[in-house]
Amino acid sequence: MKLGFHLSCLLAGLGIGLAQAGEVELVMSPFEISPQGDVSVFATPIDVQNGVVAVAFVTAPDVVTTPGYVNTVVRAGSQVNGIWQWTTTRIDTHTLLDPYHTQPSLAFDRNGYLHVAYNLHNLPWQYVVSHQPYDVSQFDFNGQPVTLGQLDELRLANKTHYPDAGKAAIPGNQITYPAFFKNHAGDLYVSYRFAMRPARGWEERARAAGVARYDADTRNWIAVGGSVPLGAGDAEYAGKSNPSTTVFAYDPGYIPYLVTLAFDTDDALHAVWTWWDRASNESGAVTVLPSYRKLADPKQSSAIANAVTGRIPGWPTNAVFNTAKSLAIAANGDVLAILEPQGRNRKLLRLDRATGTWGAAEDTPYSASKILVDRDGNEWLFASGLNLFKRAPGGNWSRPFGIGRNLCDPRPVYSQTEHSFYILAKTCPARDKAVVYRYRLD
Repeated sequence: MKLGFHLSCLLAGLGIGLAQAGEVELVMSPFEISPQGDVSVFATPIDVQNGVVAVAFVTAPDVVTTPGYVNTVVRAGSQVNGIWQWTTTRIDTHTLLDPYHTQPSLAFDRNGYLHVAYNLHNLPWQYVVSHQPYDVSQFDFNGQPVTLGQLDELRLANKTHYPDAGKAAIPGNQITYPAFFKNHAGDLYVSYRFAMRPARGWEERARAAGVARYDADTRNWIAVGGSVPLGAGDAEYAGKSNPSTTVFAYDPGYIPYLVTLAFDTDDALHAVWTWWDRASNESGAVTVLPSYRKLADPKQSSAIANAVTGRIPGWPTNAVFNTAKSLAIAANGDVLAILEPQGRNRKLLRLDRATGTWGAAEDTPYSASKILVDRDGNEWLFASGLNLFKRAPGGNWSRPFGIGRNLCDPRPVYSQTEHSFYILAKTCPARDKAVVYRYRLD
């Protein structure tokens, strides 16, 4: 449904300054989702490639056949004769009803296959790949099977026992918080938390941050980071005499949370994350020590980040943060990061590429949660409402441009070929429906 909104017409009567002339289109009409099953901040539930938009979310269960669980659903839409048509596939009927952890993330690889990770809270990889490019009618399971009994044990007794090092296509086991990212070449990456020593007792499993990259030619995942040797009793490894695991970030006194990636035009990897202090009495939603690192060549082995290296300056060690973050690379190579200090407005930080120093944190307008950069170098913020803000390099933020009404939790992606943003959002305050808008910048 094209709304045909050119901003000069839309906003003139409202007294709102222009973000940029453009056209807004409702791509996906409100689609029912589970309001109890998703308040997550880690998931990457939307991607667009080759004219196909893919989204994923959890929907209400069949209370007769699957009590205590929700469904994981994937949809793909494309235009046929100017009309958006959608295909919907339910890929899982026993997704744990866990509003913070088990939501799906997805992305297309550069050959058009859709990758979906879902239903993960200290579980082996639950992971599927579309059988055909740009087609969600059939998926191949490339994860590690779990039984309904094992899921019930986690749901009812909060127990997980998966001692092996991982048997899925993606490295690692006891996975939480999967999120997909792509570099400028279209190569796919995934970040996640995993247990380095999954055969140990709960407190000794050494939860670390993992990052893996996907080789679309060989269709293999390769872990990014440094190697850690494992000892007897750390993990069950089949056929390995000198087992080890590859780790992106780990510290024995902390647990890394929500490693968020972005890539510059040289395809160097940039990452931000925070840490949970294991000695604190706080929940995992209360994190500290915002950190950053850059890998010029993610294909090469690298040092393992810890809670001392890469700490972003300007924050006291007792400053606490929500776990959500956003990351983008400016046209001049500066790093743009959004952090969420608890009880305060979200903050935008800028790492100057030329000097290697972080500038002073600034409030994001309307406490915007996401940042992207378009092909012309303009920087964009996305806030609930929906409200969008734009600034040219070195300029000031525009006044807000509103899309839709009573929408929250924006998850935007940018299509460079279409010069458009696609924004998945929820209807609020109920959060019981999802919509997708397209904002064309030309």
